[in-house]
Amino acid sequence: MKHPEARFVVEVTADDQIVCRSPKQVEQRIRMADLGAVCLETNHSGPWGADVWWLLNDRTGRTKVAFPQMATGEEAALQRLRLLPGFEVRGMNSVEEARFVCWPTPAS
Repeated sequence: MKHPEARFVVEVTADDQIVCRSPKQVEQRIRMADLGAVCLETNHSGPWGADVWWLLNDRTGRTKVAFPQMATGEEAALQRLRLLPGFEVRGMNSVEEARFVCWPTPAS
């Protein structure tokens, strides 16, 4: 049996959008041109719940797309996000309730 996170299906479209579909949500999408921030959010619901989430926010700070680690298509979405200048995965090992900004990378 697949893990429950695989029910989230993420894809990068030909017109440079990231789209997420899941059985119990309205389809979510964001154009890469409208992307304002990429965050990784962690919580303490693992190992029984989805404890790592990718959040793609528009320029107003509103989360337009959210999908868990191990979603179907996650690797393709991350390949596209890695093309962003300065993109850096942060917080992946956290077990706290926290949000880490991966892009734009905060100044040191």
